[in-house]
Amino acid sequence: AALATAEIRAPFSGTITELDLEVGEAARAGIPAVTIADFSGWIVSTTDLTEIDVVSIQEGMPVSVVLDSLPDTEFGGSVLHVDLGYTDRQGDVVYPVEVLLSGSNTGLRWGMTAEVTFEE
Repeated sequence: AALATAEIRAPFSGTITELDLEVGEAARAGIPAVTIADFSGWIVSTTDLTEIDVVSIQEGMPVSVVLDSLPDTEFGGSVLHVDLGYTDRQGDVVYPVEVLLSGSNTGLRWGMTAEVTFEE
């Protein structure tokens, strides 16, 4: 009876983007059952800033972002975080940088490809 009225609450508000359980299915420990997204702010993560490029990038630096799927829309934003750790990407040393977009657009989706221009 207690299970029938059980409720799961997230520690933040958001939108369920993926539900990996069927009604009546038991959740397994350590396996995500629900993905919840907060669409109030969008973060773009770069994957190709080399060690030569990353030294001139600073947190707070303004950027412009154009998505392949929305080529006529330019988004403004700023550098949120420059990762200190590197990744080896096909023999190149690259550093992830997170960019916080300003404004929003209902056409945005997770996983979209973007071109980020860092403004000095």
